[in-house]
Amino acid sequence: MTSRTTRSIATGAAALLIASGLAVGTGAAVASAVPSACATAQTVTFNDINTLGTNYYLNKEVVGDGTAAPGGTVTFRTTVSGAGALVTAIQDFHPAGFELVQARSSVWYLLGGQTWTTVTNDVTRDSATNSVRYSGAGWTTAGNAKATLETTYRVPADATPGEVLNTGAATNLALVSGYRVANPINTCVTIREPNPTEVVTGSLDGLGLGSVTSGSTALGDIGADPATFSADLINGLDLGQLIGAAAGS
Repeated sequence: MTSRTTRSIATGAAALLIASGLAVGTGAAVASAVPSACATAQTVTFNDINTLGTNYYLNKEVVGDGTAAPGGTVTFRTTVSGAGALVTAIQDFHPAGFELVQARSSVWYLLGGQTWTTVTNDVTRDSATNSVRYSGAGWTTAGNAKATLETTYRVPADATPGEVLNTGAATNLALVSGYRVANPINTCVTIREPNPTEVVTGSLDGLGLGSVTSGSTALGDIGADPATFSADLINGLDLGQLIGAAAGS
């Protein structure tokens, strides 16, 4: 048998394995194609020799309308589900310059079921990869259970309105070669112009008065309607805080 014929057979066999969803050589993960267009939610399916032909899903979404203002916040949710293997880590890849404000997890517990927990102090932040990773002993995906990492970030103040910023996601399953990654995953956030509420509260922050929520006013109680916003803001300001700030300057 000639070497050319041997190579042809080997190439055909490899192609057949790939087409059937099996990895060649190392058992590396085979993922469904990542959608080519940006959206506010995307799902990638993993099915390979190490998952025994069963599907695992990596979903990432932008919470809300998919937009964020410079200096504002944006929240992402990364969810892993599948055929029962344990999830030992979830990793969120964020745009450069975004700073983590809060992280929460939703995993299934024997007592309590699916439960949200604040894990901001338990995640690993990696500036080299622009990622936040939450790891554990293992959270089940059996019986429709899911493991979710929710991350809220502060958008850089110099972000440019109109920019569309891509993100990524990854997970580690308790399987051989269990790391699965989609970076980018094409779940995108669009930077927009600040609304009137964000403009005024951002100005207060810039003056050193702190967030409106740090005084007696809860931002959620202030009307977003420009016609009523100024009156709501003035009525809700902590005058003691303002006087104290002025006296100390």
